[in-house]
Amino acid sequence: MAYVTPFYKGFRLETFVFRAQDPDSTSRKHDRTFGVSVRLTRAMIEDLAYSGESKTFQLRSLPFDSIGEARRAGNKYAQGLVDNLVESGAKAL
Repeated sequence: MAYVTPFYKGFRLETFVFRAQDPDSTSRKHDRTFGVSVRLTRAMIEDLAYSGESKTFQLRSLPFDSIGEARRAGNKYAQGLVDNLVESGAKAL
């Protein structure tokens, strides 16, 4: 299940948290670490439905120790991506 930020500067943000393990780690925390991907979809505040035109990005970092920490990092990462798109004036993802 995705954590959804309904509307941010013309985009719908979805944060996907999944189980992950740092491949360089020697500890056995694989059942307690999480990775993050985000999906950006152009949206209007009047119609936040999934439009089919989206792009998914994976946050490249060490796995997170909690779901909440992973969600917050994913949301911040997605907002940063949107901020860069808005500043550059990009019309498409």
